[in-house]
Formats: sequence, C-alpha cells, structure tokens
Amino acid sequence: MAGTWIEVDLDAIIGNYHEVIKRLRPGARCMAVVKADAYGLGAIEVARALERDGCEAFAVTRVEEGLILREHGIKGLILVLGPTSQEEWPGAIAAQLQLTLSELSSIAELNEVCAEKEQHLPQQVQVHLKLETGMGRTGFQFSEMEVLAVALAKAPHLQVVGVYTHFARAAQRDRNYTSGQYERFTTLTAQLEELGIRPTWKHVCNSAAFLDYPEWHHDFVRIGTLLIGHYPGPGFREKLTLSDPWVAKSQIVHLREVPKGTNVGYQSIYRTKAITQLAVLPVGYADGFGLAPHFMPQGWIDFLKIVFKNLAALFGIYLGQEQVELNGRRVRVAGKIGMQLTVIEVGMQECALGDEVRIPLRRTGANPRIPRQYKQAGQMVSERIMKEGVLAAYTECSLQGET
Repeated sequence: MAGTWIEVDLDAIIGNYHEVIKRLRPGARCMAVVKADAYGLGAIEVARALERDGCEAFAVTRVEEGLILREHGIKGLILVLGPTSQEEWPGAIAAQLQLTLSELSSIAELNEVCAEKEQHLPQQVQVHLKLETGMGRTGFQFSEMEVLAVALAKAPHLQVVGVYTHFARAAQRDRNYTSGQYERFTTLTAQLEELGIRPTWKHVCNSAAFLDYPEWHHDFVRIGTLLIGHYPGPGFREKLTLSDPWVAKSQIVHLREVPKGTNVGYQSIYRTKAITQLAVLPVGYADGFGLAPHFMPQGWIDFLKIVFKNLAALFGIYLGQEQVELNGRRVRVAGKIGMQLTVIEVGMQECALGDEVRIPLRRTGANPRIPRQYKQAGQMVSERIMKEGVLAAYTECSLQGET
C-alpha cells in the first residue's frame, strides 16, 4: 500500500477531549470510547494520548480490544460494552477489564469462573449492568429485575460497579423517545435499589445526549464520535468547536496527458471533454475509498434525492462524483473507483509524480493496513503499520521525555 497513508493529529484529539470535559457537570467524568480501533484512528495511540492528558476511563466493544490496550500499557478503567463469552472471561478477568452483564444466563457462569482458584484469577470481577430501555439490542428488561437481583445475590464474586443504558435516537433530537428511555432507566434503577442492587456509577449519555441533556451526565459520559472530531448531527455544531484529527493522503504514481474523448476506467462511463492530464492514485475501494454505509432515507426529501441520483446514473449522468484535493484545488475522480487504483482528471494544472493528494476516506471504513502517522506539536511522534490485520510494526519516537 505504498503511496497511501493516514495522518492523525493527537493534539486535535486532546483539544476535542478538553472541549468535552469543560462541559461536564460536577462529579461526572469522560469515558473515552475507543471501540473499532478508535473509529479507525488507532486505539493504542489515541488511548495513550488521552491517558497522558488525564483521561481515566475507556470503553470498547470486545474483550480483545480491551486486552490490546492493557498489553500496550493503558492502566485506566476499561469497560467492555458488548456481550462476552465464557472462553474470553479468564483473560478479561486477569487483565482487570470491567465486563457488561446483559443476560441472566451469564451471571452464574461468570461467578463460577471467578471461583475456580486453580485458574489463579482475581476472585472478583467488576461488572456493569446493561438495561434495555428502547435500543432493542441487549440488556435486562423490566420483567427480569427481580430474577436479576436474586441471581446477583448468589454471585459473590461479581461486584456490580455500574449500570447503564444506550439511547437509540439521541442524535436525531427525538426528545420524546429519548426522554422515555431515560424515564425507563430511572424506573429500572430505582427498582434495583429497592431489591438491594446499588451500583457505584450510572452512565447513560453518548455524544449526542451529553450535549443535549447535561442533567443526565451522572458519573460518566461515554464519548467517542466527538473525540474524533465528528458532530452527531448538523444541529450540534453550535454547541462546541471540534478539530478534525484525520487526513488521508495518497501520491500520484502515474501521470500522462491525453486527448479529448479518451475513455477512462471500467465500462468507459467517463470520457474526457478536452485535452487534459490523468493521474493515477494507489488507492481504491479495497482501502475504503468511495465506500459509504447504507443509510435509510429520513423522510421524503432524502428518498427523492436517492431516486433522482439513481435515475440520472441510468442516463450516464453521475451525481456526487468523488473528489480529491490536489495542490489546494478540488479535482474529480475520472470514472469508477478501482479496487486499488483510481484515476483523477487534474486538467492542465502543473503537477508531478509523487505529489500529495488528500482523499475523503471514512475513518471506520479505512483499511487497517494503511499506515497511520501520528503527529503532535507539528512533529511525527509515532507510526503504525498493519499487515494481514496483525500489528506488525509499531515504532514510537521520543515524546516529551517518554519512549
């Protein structure tokens, strides 16, 4: 993947973190969500930078993500948000990860694993209870509260330190639905307290709810998308100022002048309209370029946009063609994006082999094998290279006296 890389500005992430913590209610802390390799930025490097700056808690989806953080020196609280399996528990307990309980059957089994002294594990594991209030995914429901309390009373090796839920529509500003979820959460936690289950911490706010409902900050807010410079939606931009830490770049590896009427790419859907230059970039949809998640239309206007765009394509008119930035100017992708090579039409502007091109690569869709270069105070401080999905090389230069 020579010629394509991603630059991550750690100062921007820290700046976003400070934008969050200065808006926290007294007593609340930020739990940095670094799942999915910190949304593609690199969980190890992002967590290290945040922990150096005082962040004390992190959240991931899977046990393996938490273990990677521990193996690379992250000492703070690490909560695994997703369901876990019995095979993963010994490693998670040994690494002092905090686990989420969301189904009754796992309580007795997890307690038994902790009780097996021959495994040389800590004799207690800290857990958080996930309550289902309207996400429709995982969590204990209202009808299970009494059975849950009984099961926990029979599990002395489980220390319930947290209880939480997850909002389904906070980013859509659907206040009625979100308020209904919160009311169900308070009802469920009150019932648990009556049954003798009194967790130390409560947390409900994701990035959107953190901004819209400061009265719900409780003990932690779980922040991911704000840290990486994304707003939950356009209506949140006036609430705080974020910096984008992510720049994806590629280099021109082939350049030639072509005559008017030159066909470009698969199916020849693109034809040059004048004498021009075509440049080739070593990046394509295998790297995540041009890929986008499938979104459901949010109303008739969205639906009509989708229909119109596809109707235009039927007649050879391609709307929303991907663009890249070369020497400060936007240029179009010529034809279809290839698997690993993409052609751009640069016109007759002066450019050369090796020139850098900024490409609009989605963070979570970027191939993990693309090298990440980490910068702080304008200097490259570390680089990570992935091969075959496994960490193959990780070098860290001196950073403020640390190695």
